[in-house]
Amino acid sequence: MNYRVEYNGDDIDLPTLDAALDNAKRAIASDLGPISGWSVEHDESINDWFVQGVVDGKAVGATAVVTGPEPMLTARNFPRHAPALADDLAHRRVFTGSTPADVLAMAANWLAGRPEVPAVDDLGWRSRRDGFELRVYYRV
Repeated sequence: MNYRVEYNGDDIDLPTLDAALDNAKRAIASDLGPISGWSVEHDESINDWFVQGVVDGKAVGATAVVTGPEPMLTARNFPRHAPALADDLAHRRVFTGSTPADVLAMAANWLAGRPEVPAVDDLGWRSRRDGFELRVYYRV
C-alpha cells in the first residue's frame, strides 16, 4: 500500500500518508521559500490529497497531488439504516499553520469564498510539532 506524490512533473512513492504529505510540503517549500501554512484537501471519492502552500491566508504556487491506494471499504460494509445520497456526502478540508490565528484565518477565507457550503458539520483541532491543524467537516 503506497502513496504517490506528484509535483511539477516528478513523482515518488512513499509507504505512508504522513510521509507522502510531508514530502509534498517539503517539495513546495523548496520551490517557494517560507510558507505560513498549508491547504490540504482530500477527495474521498478518488482517495487523492491536494496540497498547496499558503502565504498570508492565500494559496500560492503549484499543487502537489498525493494519490492514495484504492479505498478498502465496500458498499456492503456501510450501515444499512440509511442509504447515502450523492449530495449528502461529508467532505473534509484541512488547514495547517504556525499559529492558531493563521489557521483560523485560512479557514475563514476559504469558507468565505465557498457559497456552496451552507454550514459546517464539525471541526477538529489539534496542535502539531510544527504548528496547528484545523479540520473542517462540511456538506455541499
